[in-house]
Amino acid sequence: MILKSLLFKFIFRATGFLFLFLLSLNGYTQNNFLGKPGYMTIPTADWKDGRELGFSYGYIPEEYSSDVFIVGEPARVDVYSVRVALTSFMEVNFGIFYRPDLPDEIGVGDRQLDFRFRLLKEKKYWPAIVLGWSPPGSRAPFMSHDYLVATKNFNSNFGKFQVSLGYGSPYVLYRNAGEDNEFWKSLRFIKKEEFYNNHYLTGVYGGVSYEPLSFLGASVEYNTSTFNAGVYAKLWDEHIMLQAYTFEGKEIAFNVNLQFSLNFLPRSLRRYEKK
Repeated sequence: MILKSLLFKFIFRATGFLFLFLLSLNGYTQNNFLGKPGYMTIPTADWKDGRELGFSYGYIPEEYSSDVFIVGEPARVDVYSVRVALTSFMEVNFGIFYRPDLPDEIGVGDRQLDFRFRLLKEKKYWPAIVLGWSPPGSRAPFMSHDYLVATKNFNSNFGKFQVSLGYGSPYVLYRNAGEDNEFWKSLRFIKKEEFYNNHYLTGVYGGVSYEPLSFLGASVEYNTSTFNAGVYAKLWDEHIMLQAYTFEGKEIAFNVNLQFSLNFLPRSLRRYEKK
């Protein structure tokens, strides 16, 4: 039975990595553990003009799973997510939080759906601004993301700097599981900290990244719960991004991200561009 469980875990993770590698076509930016534009655990307002389809795998150690999102008892988390830009100003992200040590208790794991809305493009003197929103009504809003964030890029002779500052709502629209009446009548506004003492993205958060080279960078962030720092690399002509980071200098986490444009050109035009 133990051997079967270990084999299942290996196949599950190996399949995720292989899926990401085979689909890696063209990566563009730094993404967080949820596969969204961001640093290690926080979202930014970074946005690419070409519509994108992205895939991501992230690993969160047991010791810090409750600092990023509350899932009952602390446990290691494997995060699989997919992101798609439906329009030039709206993206949707879907994630699955699989806990390999508790497969019999939670099955495939918690699921999360949220949206990003582009409110303002970055300009010479103005930052990009993005609104993040999670649909209301979850009975377990562990990963509710309701935030407003601004991001500004600065180019210099020493490389590229990026600064992000955001505010996450300390409240969540929660569906009372003890009420069987109509959906909208069962919704309640509660503080996120009242739901299993959740402090992730509640209040002011921010971070800074620095790319001395086009394929290598480092970042520091505060997610209203922990201070984190890490490095990332864009490999194979930026086909895929690998990121390793530390929670408060104590535990190591990592994620693998990729995305490619959905604005495919006809083969004749792609051949012309290469020339």
